[in-house]
Amino acid sequence: MNRMKRRHRQILVGVAVGALAASTGLVVTHLTGAEPASTAPQGDGEMPTALGRHLETLHKAAPGNDGMSPDGPGSAADAAFAARAYPGKTISVAEMDAAKRAHGRASNRAFAGGGHQKGAWSKVGPSRALYPKTDFRNSFNYVPNEYVAGGRTTSIAISDKCMAGNCHAWITPAGGGVWRTSDILARVPQWTYLGGPLGINAAGNVTIDRNDPSGRTIYVGTGEANTCGSGCVAGVGLYKSTNGGDSWTGPLGKAELGGKGIGEIVVKPGDPSTLYVGTTTALRGMSSVCCDGVTRPVPDAAKWGLYKSSDGGKNWSFVHNGSGDASECTGSAEEFANGAVCSPRGVRHVELDPADPETVYASSYARGVWRSSNGGATWSQIKESLNSALITTRAAIDVAELPNGKTRMYVYEGNSGSPYSRLFRSDDVAAGAPAFTDLTSANVADAGYAWYNQCGGQCWYDVFVHTPEGHPDIVYAGGAYVYGETIANKRAVVMSTDAGATGTDVTFDGTDPLHPNGLHPDQHAIVTNPHNPYQFFEANDGGVMRSSGTFVNRSAWCDDPRRNLNTPEKLARCKQMLSRIPSRLDGVNTGLSTLQFMSLSVSPHDSGLLQGGTQDNGTWENRDTRTWHNTMIGDGGWSGFDVEDEDFRFHNFFNASPEVSFEAGDISSWIWTADPIYGQPGTQFYSPVISDPKVSGTMFAGTGRTAYRTKTFGLGDRTLAEADRICNTWTGTFEAQCGDWAELGSDRLTAASWGDRDGGAVAAVERTTADTSTAWAATTRGRLFVSRNVDAEPASSVSWTRIDTADTPNRFVSSIYVDPEDGNRAWVSYSGFNANTPDTTGHVFEVVFDPASGEATWTNRSHDMGDQPVTDLVRDDVTGDLYAASDFGVLRLASGSTTWTEAAEGMPNVEVTGLTIVPGDRVLYAASHGLSAWRLKFKD
Repeated sequence: MNRMKRRHRQILVGVAVGALAASTGLVVTHLTGAEPASTAPQGDGEMPTALGRHLETLHKAAPGNDGMSPDGPGSAADAAFAARAYPGKTISVAEMDAAKRAHGRASNRAFAGGGHQKGAWSKVGPSRALYPKTDFRNSFNYVPNEYVAGGRTTSIAISDKCMAGNCHAWITPAGGGVWRTSDILARVPQWTYLGGPLGINAAGNVTIDRNDPSGRTIYVGTGEANTCGSGCVAGVGLYKSTNGGDSWTGPLGKAELGGKGIGEIVVKPGDPSTLYVGTTTALRGMSSVCCDGVTRPVPDAAKWGLYKSSDGGKNWSFVHNGSGDASECTGSAEEFANGAVCSPRGVRHVELDPADPETVYASSYARGVWRSSNGGATWSQIKESLNSALITTRAAIDVAELPNGKTRMYVYEGNSGSPYSRLFRSDDVAAGAPAFTDLTSANVADAGYAWYNQCGGQCWYDVFVHTPEGHPDIVYAGGAYVYGETIANKRAVVMSTDAGATGTDVTFDGTDPLHPNGLHPDQHAIVTNPHNPYQFFEANDGGVMRSSGTFVNRSAWCDDPRRNLNTPEKLARCKQMLSRIPSRLDGVNTGLSTLQFMSLSVSPHDSGLLQGGTQDNGTWENRDTRTWHNTMIGDGGWSGFDVEDEDFRFHNFFNASPEVSFEAGDISSWIWTADPIYGQPGTQFYSPVISDPKVSGTMFAGTGRTAYRTKTFGLGDRTLAEADRICNTWTGTFEAQCGDWAELGSDRLTAASWGDRDGGAVAAVERTTADTSTAWAATTRGRLFVSRNVDAEPASSVSWTRIDTADTPNRFVSSIYVDPEDGNRAWVSYSGFNANTPDTTGHVFEVVFDPASGEATWTNRSHDMGDQPVTDLVRDDVTGDLYAASDFGVLRLASGSTTWTEAAEGMPNVEVTGLTIVPGDRVLYAASHGLSAWRLKFKD
């Protein structure tokens, strides 16, 4: 029997060629009286064409320009955080440290032999994650050409000694630690993973100490500082290497810097002992399913903001957090809620004045830009926040020395769209009260339109500004794709050579008008070749891309009638913005195993055939041994196969959004089935959807209401041809409802009618191969149910028995593994901390249901696991061994043993979001959140 387990951020969209006549109302903000930018057709940002329009028609589409969930990327991590916090509201540093220590103790125990010998994890990739070329992706919607992807990458640093054949660079994939290449200029750079010794693989920033003439001293800040929710995980402090990352010391400043995200590390020129580190609030934890979103600061972490060390990181002092007096900052709940003087989320950007390193500039969420002329001792605000009422308001900053000796500052600032994001410049910021010029215009007739609303509704996540050293008139600003606009090429990254007076769009290259090479939609960081300010290396949600450093004029592309540029002003602006674009953009991600998998599913016909949903990068399948192919864009939730039809696939975006394919996941073949279940309040960010392991065509799903079923692959009484005509995700008419999912039972599983622990959402629905009628289900509030007639007709006649009790944990149920030979027995795992439910402890239980009495016997199998949330649980049905995933790896409980040990060697310290086991073929798969997929072949 196959055990298949399963994760949005963005569901892709665009306007396929030939669909440019349809328009669907994207909401953007314009200056009063300004002309709207474009009448081009629009959809739900990154959703497939027809589906995007359909969801907008249903008023269920996510707001914003990019098809994100209503809370943007914040939803996923808020939800995963809640899974660990519930029923509490916070997760403390002490709890996180205790969980890590518990995992370490288990890993150091002697392996309990049991049924087999200790094996070793091996990577199953992808080391080459290929988005194939397809007509469904083009310059009017998503990344338009074939490209190899990496996972979300937060920062990049490049050696100032860069030259052909020897150009060292370091990157920090969000959940993948730190990687290095010795030559990022090579045709195919060779990457080395360096994050093994780090205390956590969540990384926010990498910085080179330019004081070291060898260029080998680097710092890495753990924890992602973008205040997002798609895994913006709290870190443990700062690490230092003096040999380029081959070995590390740290964490430095754990007490002050831990429990937060590190977004900026600055080493003072001429004084390598002086460090500035900008910290923000962050969260903790990921899993294949996650629950109701709550966001709280880590209660026992030091307050967020800017820290300074004058002794190389041994001691740290808090110097600033968006106010004139650091003593006003408390790190309190009131401050977190934006009810106090200081920044509610912390300091995100830090720069030193190029003429005087004692002058420090810092920008903080919702508090604008500040300056200190005495090394951080005192501060004054030099630019107010665009909107201090919105905690998402973020000002990216960079500085440059002008020929006259004065200091220029560029600021790109925005929030969630109110007001729109824009570029500012001041040519004298080192003293006095600087005057900032707004270089942006919402009117397409103005050259300042280049900078208009670049980061849309998610500037807290997607924004940067950069001016190459020694070239103060060159400036790059980055954000996210501007969807629904055909003026230029999405304006995700814009470059100016005249100090921001004008800008050209460098998001796509000049290789082809319809299928050029392009940057991923979401941008995070950029650096330039120290010897060529026009060659950039850019980090985004799809990894890292490199430009050629040369340009071409593609103004003629604006004459394409598909752009629908129906006014002289629009046409002129397009021609200007495409007059200087990169001659070529190349991905440099081959060899990076950094996708953030949320789940993996295994074919019941071939235990080597995998699907997997990933954060930010859609759903993938390993169609050959080295390369995995993207089968659907957007975000990737749960996926699966069918027990009989070898060509059947299903996948999810976020929420309950199952699509089905009968052509082995060919991108053109996906059929939307989710109308009855998508968008229900309270549904998990990545809600559970499974195929029945015994009955072909039957599928189950869980929402914020209850469990659902279809017996027709979701097609209802339509033929496949008719379902494809109406509900195809790219070309469907959507003239009628798509999907026939029906509620199971008369009382919803989250309803108050069942008694206590009501609300929440369905967190798991699982079946067994022992029969066709037994199913188990659980909720995020700790309810557990069994049905003995889940195949009954009509669906409303299905009956459920609730079997949790007051003595079982009132915590998030993270998984259920049902015995394939006895549907009355299952193993259940819990997320959360025992510390939050001291009277009902435990993370792993064996549960046996007695149909005669309607009650169950619970046996705690947690033993010496310690207090660490379990993200998934599976069982080797051959040996009886249990395998539990956590934020730190995978543990094993041998059958008959009471000792949890490391499952196998070889896997770095990384969050594991899902496990998939095929006992008959003696193989276990692990989905990691940042280091791709792993395989353990059992040694019997």
